Amino acid sequence: MKRVKSIYRPLVLLCFFLFPCCPAYGDSTSAQIGSGLIRYSEPMNQQYRLDWCLDWTVQCGEPAATAWCKQNNLSRSNSWKQAANIGKTTPTKTLKSGKICDKDFCDGFSEIVCENPEPGIFYDFIQKAPSAKWTNAWQILPYPGSGSDDKGFVRVLNSVKLENQRTYREVLETHPHWQPRGRIVGRYSNINLPAHGTEFRAELGFIDGAGVSDGVYFEIWAEFPQYNGIPLRREYHKKMNGYLISDFSQDLSLFSNMTGTIALSIDAGEKSSAQDWAVWVRPRLVSMKNEYAFASFIGGAIGSKRSGNTLINPWGGKSGYLYGDVVLYLAFAHVTSNHPIRIDSYYKEQFMGTTNLGSVHSGQKEKWFTLRRTQEGPWRETVVFNGTYVGDLRYTISKIGE
Repeated sequence: MKRVKSIYRPLVLLCFFLFPCCPAYGDSTSAQIGSGLIRYSEPMNQQYRLDWCLDWTVQCGEPAATAWCKQNNLSRSNSWKQAANIGKTTPTKTLKSGKICDKDFCDGFSEIVCENPEPGIFYDFIQKAPSAKWTNAWQILPYPGSGSDDKGFVRVLNSVKLENQRTYREVLETHPHWQPRGRIVGRYSNINLPAHGTEFRAELGFIDGAGVSDGVYFEIWAEFPQYNGIPLRREYHKKMNGYLISDFSQDLSLFSNMTGTIALSIDAGEKSSAQDWAVWVRPRLVSMKNEYAFASFIGGAIGSKRSGNTLINPWGGKSGYLYGDVVLYLAFAHVTSNHPIRIDSYYKEQFMGTTNLGSVHSGQKEKWFTLRRTQEGPWRETVVFNGTYVGDLRYTISKIGE
């Protein structure tokens, strides 16, 4: 129905457990598209298309989508797309009062994505965002921030259209400092991770219209005082391309049974922060007690040399010195079969070649490799695990440090 103008991972999931019935209200086509998510194409209300509004001209968009999801024994709507001006050819019917709209101006839904949150969720980063400490590289930022703050800002947005043209119920927008390599970081403290393992999960993307953005680096990193291993990093580069990364995850099993800080970070990259409208959808921590753990790349580090299982001078240490033969360390979790691994190397964003690192074998948790680096300046290693891009490692080669 038309409104008044002023109104406006590989995924092998426990579908039966999360969606015990999943009955479409009508003959809608459904498909599971993510952890706890199911998509209905052209949702129906009996023999009619579902109307854009829950009742005649009121409670349009999200209220109608969520009511329809609940009608189908699901928790709520995650996102939706409008099908405008369809009433004359495919009449729509409101869910609440059952009124039928058969005019040109009648709107419906082209799709609705419903969700049932995983039972193992124990931490919601959107819910906890007000209590996190938000900063750029050196300044504390307010929460919520202003969209015009050139120092960077964080805020929760509701019913916002993202680059894939779906409107999402709720997202966390984190815009970095308005400068090349600008950053924004949210530190969530006093998080207790269970002994049986934890995974961070989210969808990553941009708000619709961010066409000027040259991409950002999403990163999850952890500060746990009890952890004394190699300091790992894994940055995930995402450009504005019309698609969300729907199955992003970060294994946190290294920090099991520990208490510490987990940070969400956005880096603008080398060139510009213009329209870096980066968002996190459903950022959460999930207990792996009753979940299947897939083989994953945890992160990596670059150091001066290796001594046993110790990486010397990781990331250049306090001096910043890295030059000549440097050591690449890569960490993995839950590997139960052989997976190929390679890196694509870039110097000052110029492609320098591909290095095949062989395979990561069943039960293997780490891989070491020596790289020759004598060109001073910024380097980036793009990690491709089992044929899939899984992250970047950025570092600086320097004889004298910074």
